[in-house]
Amino acid sequence: MTKNRILVVDDNKNVLEGLNLLLGEKYDTFLAFDGESALEIIRNKDIDLVITDMVMPGINGLELLEKIKELKPDITVVILTGHGTIELAVEAIQKGAADLIEKPFQVDKILIDVENLMKLRQLERKNRVLQRKLVLEERKLQFIAENENMKKVMKRVKALRQNDANVLIAGESGVGKELLARIIHKYSSRREYPFVKVNCGLITAATFNEILCGRKGETLEKPGMFALAEGGTIFFDHLEKMDAQSQSMLADVLRNGQYQMPSGGVYARLNARVISSSRETIAELVDRKKFNEELFYLVNIMDFILPPLRKRREDIMPIAEYFLRRFSKETGKRFKGYTVEVANIFNRYDWPGNVRELENVVERAVFSANRINVGAKFLPVGMKFNKRSPEIVLKLFTEKMEEAEEALIRYTLDKYRGNIMKASKAMGITRATLYNKIKRYKLDK
Repeated sequence: MTKNRILVVDDNKNVLEGLNLLLGEKYDTFLAFDGESALEIIRNKDIDLVITDMVMPGINGLELLEKIKELKPDITVVILTGHGTIELAVEAIQKGAADLIEKPFQVDKILIDVENLMKLRQLERKNRVLQRKLVLEERKLQFIAENENMKKVMKRVKALRQNDANVLIAGESGVGKELLARIIHKYSSRREYPFVKVNCGLITAATFNEILCGRKGETLEKPGMFALAEGGTIFFDHLEKMDAQSQSMLADVLRNGQYQMPSGGVYARLNARVISSSRETIAELVDRKKFNEELFYLVNIMDFILPPLRKRREDIMPIAEYFLRRFSKETGKRFKGYTVEVANIFNRYDWPGNVRELENVVERAVFSANRINVGAKFLPVGMKFNKRSPEIVLKLFTEKMEEAEEALIRYTLDKYRGNIMKASKAMGITRATLYNKIKRYKLDK
């Protein structure tokens, strides 16, 4: 485990050696006789904490503090002084000092002070990481909508701010049902409390109580999803995947507004908004006796139907531009945009995987590309030959047969995710022939 690094700055050799001996067993220590030497160490080393004397020749302790905060503001600074006054303490704290310790210092006290400052530093680091993650997550929580139907959806979402009704979201896979659920939570009065996602494919009559209500351990109760979502939102993803008995059990919980605790006999109030999603139209499942009718009415106080990306084509390029900016920033690459050819391919393609597929395509392209504009060669081959368009037929007649064959092999391999057996069968050739053609066109590189 890497030790924390401490820099001690003092023009008194005895103080330096004493602190080095005191702190050296637990921390990596660096020593400097004056401010200039200290700044040189700070420029070249990752220092966690600086303990500096106040009165030194050249740069004094307060001046060194100011320069440290200019160079590396995250470094924790403690000032040692034999001339402690309230005015000095106030000035040091205002300039960013974490503590002021008077000489002669007590060994036990300085050890405790340093240890506490290191713990505080670790907590601040974790908090900064969490804050950055929250900012990134907040940036992702946006629906890009040029399409009129999607604009109406977003208006309804904003109108829900003061409404705590249960919501059902329907739409194909990848259209953004979970994203919409998180946006509804973000705009609600429950936004300061947890958003808890439940994978309904894991919920059966046997697992219902353990996953949702909690279970009793050897010494403590393990809370279930209902308890974890206390005050916030519980999101039932793919509600249609729940079996009939689980649907009935969930309907009981929602109807009564309470669930049984793991210890048995004790009930807790359900204090969470319920948002559910489904790839199928649940009203139709109810009509076919494939879904619990009571549960449908309990979860469907408000409903949203998200259209597939192929039915909101005006949103394709704005969403693609958003993903390009996001992944460019994450990878440190700079792209101005897409070529005209890519824009045409994107607008023509049917996007069976919807927004999730578009996100994946852009992420792969950003990872592979290194030019100012993302070109078509960085897209999956199959996208260039949308199954509903005649391009692949035209290509066979207008370009060299070798180029068409290479494109077809790339497309087939991409379609079957590199599975040689399935690709060769689809193309009507042997595996040996396909291997030879892969080597011929250098597709294995």
